[in-house]
Amino acid sequence: MTEADLIRKPFFWLSLALILFFIFAFSLPDNRLYITFCQVGQGDAILISYKNKQILVDGGPNKDVLNCLGKNMPFWDRNLEMVVLTHPEKDHLTGLIDVFKNYKIDYFISTEVSNSSLGFKEFQRIILEEKPFLFNPQKGDRIKINPLEFLFLWPEFKMSDKNYTGKDLNETSVVFQLSFKEFDVLFTGDISSKIEEVLEVSEVEVLKVAHHGSSYSTSNNFLDKIKPKLAVICVGKNRFGHPTIEVLERLKKHSIKILRTDKSEIKVITNGYYYQLSPSLLE
Repeated sequence: MTEADLIRKPFFWLSLALILFFIFAFSLPDNRLYITFCQVGQGDAILISYKNKQILVDGGPNKDVLNCLGKNMPFWDRNLEMVVLTHPEKDHLTGLIDVFKNYKIDYFISTEVSNSSLGFKEFQRIILEEKPFLFNPQKGDRIKINPLEFLFLWPEFKMSDKNYTGKDLNETSVVFQLSFKEFDVLFTGDISSKIEEVLEVSEVEVLKVAHHGSSYSTSNNFLDKIKPKLAVICVGKNRFGHPTIEVLERLKKHSIKILRTDKSEIKVITNGYYYQLSPSLLE
């Protein structure tokens, strides 16, 4: 039997139709919100997915973010509705260079803060080429991608294009709360306790722990204020001792469940009222 004869057989077309149907059916989005904390080593990369909308927060220090997107987005979807760069350090920025090369980005959210690294200059060049819609947030700004709402809590004012170094750069991090019905997540970038103390924030279900679990962040006062049920630490092999014993003890003291991306990829799934973790995290 030739290939042409095979294609003429009704069974061939029926089988092909069934395969395509099951691929499509199992890829259909549901009505839940998925938040995936990617494994990218010592850095942040978080994918927020609702139906056919995807938002990426930071890109990590390498190309591993592409593996995370490929695994957690439909294979035919090469569009990100929004990308947020919390601040331009390599452990949050570098992976975004490849993201912009491989995906269409509708909106790009960041401050105007820059640095003098070659990686940042390469990133600036790509932004100029791709021309996404740019938005520089400040405290009180809101973005709605129905039914998701992003409330920006920091920086307090729009920051000018200026070189920062060291801890100062961390303090420029974009901080925002994501709300979906009655479910809230706080994204903190790399801010320190100094910034945490002045944030006007309410209680949340999930906290993205600031600065990979640095002892200079996640204070007892802050945890008393936001009362999260779950704390996620984006971290990998590092020379800084992250996450520090001090932060881990503070979280335990407040009876907060701790998950870390150096252990596994973390997926939080919610209908807006209750949340669950991906099955591998329930063991």
